[in-house]
Amino acid sequence: MSEQTGSDPVTAADPRVALDPGTPPAVLAQIAQARPELRVFVAMNPSTYPGLAQWLATLGDPAVNAALASRAATPAAPLPGPPPPPPAETTPAPVSRPRRPGLVVAMVLAGVLVLAGGGFLAHRLAAGSSRAPASVVTATIHVGTNPSTMAVDAASHTAYVTNGGDGTVSVIDTRTNTVTAKITVGKSPMGVAVDAASHTAYVTNDHDGTVSVIDTRTNTVTATIKVGANPYRVGVDAASHTAYVANHGAGTVSVIDTRTNTVTATITVGTHPFGVAVAAAAHTAYVTNQDDGTVSVIDTRTNTVTATITVGTKPDGVAVDTASHTAYVTNAGGGKGGNVSVIDTRSNTVTATITIGSGPVAGAVDEASHTAYVTNYIDGTVSVIDTRTNTVTATITVGTKPIDVAVDPATGTVYVPNYDDRTVSVISAR
Repeated sequence: MSEQTGSDPVTAADPRVALDPGTPPAVLAQIAQARPELRVFVAMNPSTYPGLAQWLATLGDPAVNAALASRAATPAAPLPGPPPPPPAETTPAPVSRPRRPGLVVAMVLAGVLVLAGGGFLAHRLAAGSSRAPASVVTATIHVGTNPSTMAVDAASHTAYVTNGGDGTVSVIDTRTNTVTAKITVGKSPMGVAVDAASHTAYVTNDHDGTVSVIDTRTNTVTATIKVGANPYRVGVDAASHTAYVANHGAGTVSVIDTRTNTVTATITVGTHPFGVAVAAAAHTAYVTNQDDGTVSVIDTRTNTVTATITVGTKPDGVAVDTASHTAYVTNAGGGKGGNVSVIDTRSNTVTATITIGSGPVAGAVDEASHTAYVTNYIDGTVSVIDTRTNTVTATITVGTKPIDVAVDPATGTVYVPNYDDRTVSVISAR
């Protein structure tokens, strides 16, 4: 099995792990469910067992379907439901298979590069990175009033943006960069997160103190959950069927059981919590507290705060790079200036501070290109950070008051909602 960089095989998985015939069937199933961007590689793996291949075929992803079609034995008719567990007895590797993993992986990767399109670069895979960072604005999408946050569902080629000024969510087809639907939710929607496995999106409504639950197959609101005062951001742990909502006005985090749409716990954090990021494999959630200048670290198994980390002034957004055990916190600074605090999530210490543009408010990480993207609200720019060196490698001009950023993990495309423009900037690799 390929060498892994983290203690959890799903968190540490990369294309080579998903392709490796020696990866255990149980791990392949977990990767397929939790890592949509790696499904095409799991589909190509000759050791992917029939039940898992059948489930992959139900997803309707063209790249995954092409990978399945390329297998020597075409899977049987697809069956509905989540990925089935691997057989009780692990199938041993055929004794006739030559032990030349480097050659096997290189050959299979070449096939995947053709199947998956321009999203993967062979020379960057060889260097430990599967693609180049996004660097150019390639499209501008017109959405609703005061777009605030975004989330991407890579499996369904869809993005969701909350429009705080008109109480709606715009649904974007990421293949065509067009708005295909607009969903009415609560008052002043702020945060949005997607659970791809359950075809559900969760939207926080700041003025309502509620969360709207959206069925992403029908684009309809199926439930409304009462949470704390002024809910801002939300993070989802699909594996544990849980969502975490930062209640800005209450100084708490509401824990939602996404199977029953009920609040099961309320966690006290710092003053004016804003951003939320969940590291599912590490059973941890990170919450930024704007007025404290801190980050609360939550053990999601016990719903307790296990550490409080001092960062910069007015921390807004937080994003986690699970493979490198790193979190990036955008410190807006309360005016001009601002920076990014880099946290080692194993020790809960700040290991670096990166100076960027004015008013950094949100960040997102693309693990495949070793890149973090930070929106600078005052500058109207996006700072591109090399996460291996913690240096700014590029600055991209977008719209007016960029307020959030999201990355499609399958393609590396970056989406930036511009609060004053009623637009979303789409950034792609050259």
